[in-house]
Amino acid sequence: MTEQLPIIIILGPLMAAVLAAFAGWFRPKLSHPLVLLGLAASFAAALKLVFIVADGGTQKYWLGGWGDKVIPGQKDPFVVGIQITVDHLNTLLLAAVSGIALLTAIYAKRLVDTELAGRQRYFDALFALLVTGLLGISITGDIFNLYVFMEIAALSSYALIAYGKSRAYMASFNYLIMGTMGACLYLLGIGFIFIKGGTLNIDDLSGIIPTLQADGPSQALFVGFILIILGAWAKMAFFPFHGWLPNAYTYAPTASASVLAPLATKVAVYAMLRIMLTVYSIDYIVGLNGIQPIALYLSTAAIVMGSFLSLTQTNLKMIACYFVISEIGYMVGGAWLANKPGLTGAMYHLVADAAMTSALFMAIGCIVYRLGQAQLESLRGVFFKMPVTMTAFVVTMAALIGVPPTCGFFSKWYLIQGAAQAGVWHFVVALLLSSLVKAIILFRIVEIGYNRVPHPAIQGNPAIERKEAPLSMLIPTLVMALGLIVLGLYTDTLVGTNTIIGKAVSAALTP
Repeated sequence: MTEQLPIIIILGPLMAAVLAAFAGWFRPKLSHPLVLLGLAASFAAALKLVFIVADGGTQKYWLGGWGDKVIPGQKDPFVVGIQITVDHLNTLLLAAVSGIALLTAIYAKRLVDTELAGRQRYFDALFALLVTGLLGISITGDIFNLYVFMEIAALSSYALIAYGKSRAYMASFNYLIMGTMGACLYLLGIGFIFIKGGTLNIDDLSGIIPTLQADGPSQALFVGFILIILGAWAKMAFFPFHGWLPNAYTYAPTASASVLAPLATKVAVYAMLRIMLTVYSIDYIVGLNGIQPIALYLSTAAIVMGSFLSLTQTNLKMIACYFVISEIGYMVGGAWLANKPGLTGAMYHLVADAAMTSALFMAIGCIVYRLGQAQLESLRGVFFKMPVTMTAFVVTMAALIGVPPTCGFFSKWYLIQGAAQAGVWHFVVALLLSSLVKAIILFRIVEIGYNRVPHPAIQGNPAIERKEAPLSMLIPTLVMALGLIVLGLYTDTLVGTNTIIGKAVSAALTP
């Protein structure tokens, strides 16, 4: 049964999506339990594989049993069939995506019933289909199937965003245009690589591309790489391709934003890392004259721009969206530093930021559920009305700022180390500035939510009714907030030399 775990990760949410779609017609109340069951199976398989990969290394699975077949008549025969791979680079991400998706599905039920009353028939099916696409991107061992899963996730995203009203339609359309452009760039890049390499298998390409470069740089491989990277940047909303994200996640239903914001952009960052580190190599990246500095300057711009624009917003969801754009700059910059601490920070932040963003949007969702809106001025007295929710919110903001012992502190520490080692001081300044801006925003929210009403503990002041979100929303929010501290406390277990991230970084830096 253990050898079937990789395919269970995808089949769980995929079958749940199919069954939930049919249940939407005949027994709508069954859709949600079916999705929970599929996501639980996927998370259990992903979690088990974390320990298997940590002890035994990479696990490969060949669909249809074609792993030992080759193309006859080829001088250098290539393996036929579609491969899925779980290794040190993606095993933590698979567990994070499936686990966060499961918690979000539990959390979102009340939001869906409230915000989408009478229109929620296919929401669960689309939710499961989105998770299928994200997990497929993370686990596939084939660059073309990565594109296929990318489009499955994208099409589901467009529909989940368009479930909102009024401005959500235009936001979804803008996302569709940018997402389609990104997908086209990625697909064109695959064409250049396939023409030169003759295969789409990632493992095969990692061995073939260095041999193709032996006699000198290949322009086709270079063009393919640039097109794929640009496509990934568009998908992840990296500066300057970020324009679609704030409106898309702000005007989407809160339940949709709660799964899209923490997972969709992180999986796109992973796709970039996979192409950079496995299909190509660190040596190839460093050897690209002029490209590395451009990527690092853009990362700095993304962090600074996202941070300062978040200061100008008056809506919690919009503020969180600009946080997402800023955090993308962290991960892209860490990857393009191309040294050990930078890559360690990028890989660790991939998981940490998924958890931080999930906790942030869950806390905001609880506020929206009770207050009916997310405008800053509506938060007067919220620390007295929803003390548990706001405790989770403050812990999450502390992680985003980088306060120890949360995971945000350790990921930022590695990124700063990597930037200092590479002498990229503008990136260091951007990281520190981002933390300062997030601290200012937290103090601003505390001032509005705590100080702008008479304190109810003082005799003679009117009492403020305490009313938290339902437990089905509050418990997942607290679990995610607590997870930020636990993840920080166990950082060494993940990033040490002989740990999962440590081995992924060592493999990336080994010629």
